[in-house]
Amino acid sequence: MSLERYILMMLAIKREGKLIDLNHVVEKAERDVGAKEEEIKKALKSLIERGLVLEKGGLFAITKEGREFFRERFGEWKGELTRINRTWATVYEAMNYYRIVGDTVVNYCKDRHVGFYCTFTQQHFFKRQHRGKYITIDSREDLLEFVQMFCIDVIPCVHRIGSDRPEWLIIDLDAGPKVGFERVKEVAEVSYDVMEKLGMKPSVKFSGSRGMQIWSKPRPFNLPDEWEPIPMLTEKRKRNFFSLFADLVRLIQYKVDQEIPGITTSVVSKKAEREDKILMDWSCLKPNGLVRSPYGIHHKTGLVSLPLDVKEIEDFVPEDAEPERVAEEFKGDKFKLRESDFSSAIRELLDLKDRISL
Repeated sequence: MSLERYILMMLAIKREGKLIDLNHVVEKAERDVGAKEEEIKKALKSLIERGLVLEKGGLFAITKEGREFFRERFGEWKGELTRINRTWATVYEAMNYYRIVGDTVVNYCKDRHVGFYCTFTQQHFFKRQHRGKYITIDSREDLLEFVQMFCIDVIPCVHRIGSDRPEWLIIDLDAGPKVGFERVKEVAEVSYDVMEKLGMKPSVKFSGSRGMQIWSKPRPFNLPDEWEPIPMLTEKRKRNFFSLFADLVRLIQYKVDQEIPGITTSVVSKKAEREDKILMDWSCLKPNGLVRSPYGIHHKTGLVSLPLDVKEIEDFVPEDAEPERVAEEFKGDKFKLRESDFSSAIRELLDLKDRISL
């Protein structure tokens, strides 16, 4: 029975009507479950007799009835199938999940270039181009086409195509290996409060792994004449919106450190020195910088980058971000990015720039 379930999963992750040959089935089943060719043929015969698989000229595909049969039982079989091939189980779950939340994810991808982390057995790789062109996503169908290619982690650009500024200010709370998740939640709550006091109307989401992200969406404004980029340790900085947004993250980190000293840093370099700290990372705030979409699935954990109300942070556990659970509870986009006025934050940045300098 385990072999039959495995074969159904292999066929269910293929696009509708896709036929595969026996050699492909045998190669994968030998690799993952140690099955012999005669066992595989017997399992295929049983599935065909039950109407779950069809054979056409020595090629095999899952039937409509087979898809429904597998979909209804996947939740029960998920643990077993994940142990056999975690990648396939994650991709299958992502296909079903994005059919429900895909339109919302697409809203964070329109009019901008998009990257994907793609997941294959025992490897992951990043993809920004397809057939020689930068990827754009304009519809749920576009998104599902890439998910079908095992591209499950949706990473849109922080700015629209041709724009000279990020559309969002983003702080990625990246915990060092010695920092627990409860500390990350604490920093997320304090960061939210700091940004609220600055008038930045923040929104919070789980990263999908060990971190949190805080986003803010500014109203359009001009670069302040009196602002110059704050020096950094390792790079010469240009006077542009990307540098300004990065400096605003450094302002927020400075003020968070006043509330909970010694836990956070905004120094992206010197990774070895922040094993026991939380990096308030601004590094996606650059031309062609990328960030995981709200409601996107993390390619390593299979968990959703789930938006959270600030009141939900304290009790949140990563298991709350299982795709099946999120899809069941999904009633529309909870990630409410309200346009905000950055003028107060910029005034504080100018007042405190000498203290923030490294």
